[in-house]
Amino acid sequence: MLNRNIIFPSIIIFLSAIAFAVITQFDKPMFQDASVDAKFFPMVIVIAQIVLCIILILQHIYKKSKPEEQPLITKMSVFGILYILGYAVLISIIGYLYASLITFLFYLVYFKVKKPLYYIVALTFVLVVYYLFGEVFYITLPEAFWA
Repeated sequence: MLNRNIIFPSIIIFLSAIAFAVITQFDKPMFQDASVDAKFFPMVIVIAQIVLCIILILQHIYKKSKPEEQPLITKMSVFGILYILGYAVLISIIGYLYASLITFLFYLVYFKVKKPLYYIVALTFVLVVYYLFGEVFYITLPEAFWA
C-alpha cells in the first residue's frame, strides 16, 4: 500500500533537487549594494524543504504505533494544492503584496479563524517581508502587471 507519509515528502525532495539545480542559474542582482544575490532565499527554502522532508520520513519510519491507513489524497490536500496554485496565479497578476494579503486573509476566513491576533500577524508578516525584500535586500518581489 502506498503511504502518503513517504510518497509526498519524497516527491518534494525530488522537486526541490530540481529547483536547486535551476536556482544556480539565477542572475546576479542589478544593484551593486545588494547584501544577497537572487539565489540566496530560494536556496534557503529548498534546503529547508529537503531537511524537513527527510525528518518527516524518518519520523514516520521510527514511529512506534502504526496508525490506521489514510487515503493517499484527501479533500484537504486538494485544497492545499489549489490554494498554492491560486496564489501563484494571483501573484503573477496582481503582485506579491496584494496577492499575499488576499490569500492570507482568505485562508483565515475559510477556516473561520476568529482570533483578531491571527489576522494582525498575517498582515504584519506580509508587510514586513515586502519591506525587507524591497528596502533591505534590494530584491524586487513580483509587482502587478499594470504597475
